[in-house]
Amino acid sequence: MVIGSGLRWFGRGLRSTILAVASMLAASGLAILAGALPLQSGRAGPDESAVTVFVMTNGFHTDIVVPTVGAAKDWRPVLATSPITRHSLDAPWIAFGWGSQTAYTQLGTFADLSAGLMLKAIAFDRSVVHLQPLVAIRAGDGIRRFTLSEVGYRALVAHVESSLQPGEAGEPVVLPDLTHGTGDAFLRGRDRFWLLRSCNVWVGEALRKAGLPVGLWTPLAQSLMWSLGPGDVPAH
Repeated sequence: MVIGSGLRWFGRGLRSTILAVASMLAASGLAILAGALPLQSGRAGPDESAVTVFVMTNGFHTDIVVPTVGAAKDWRPVLATSPITRHSLDAPWIAFGWGSQTAYTQLGTFADLSAGLMLKAIAFDRSVVHLQPLVAIRAGDGIRRFTLSEVGYRALVAHVESSLQPGEAGEPVVLPDLTHGTGDAFLRGRDRFWLLRSCNVWVGEALRKAGLPVGLWTPLAQSLMWSLGPGDVPAH
């Protein structure tokens, strides 16, 4: 009787495990398929005001890199809101990222990933916007360069700005003492992070609004980068 009950319990547990693994594989396959289906392209033509932007990835997270100062947007007032980034007002580029406050500030490597941290991150965690001033952009497999029309770039700017939680005077809300120690800073995000709207989905939304051929849904960095293709020209 005890052996029979144990076997039934083991069988139910095995079926549950198989179903969970199958669901994860199916979700991953759907993410790859949806992310690899590009939509419209709104890249600048030769007679349009062009703005160069970059998309960077470390394999699981992506950032949007924009010029610090341009005709369409001056990001220096945003940099000046943090005591850390205000020393980098002359940096020519800024990398913007969006994501879970828990994951951004507690997940250094995959070795730090735990069930509790993952659950907190995907269960509608508070969001943050990451600011990273950049002095130069180096070529590599994890970077793409694109030329946007001014209209497309303004749409991208609006997406980033709308992701910031404004303070009482409308200014970005800085999260003090939160930094990776690379001259970067964190700002309070407006929306919640959850499983179906990850950091890569946020980047995909921004690029889609800018007119780039981004996949329908890009929860994975790989599917986002695949849908973007090789970019305009190699970064230098």
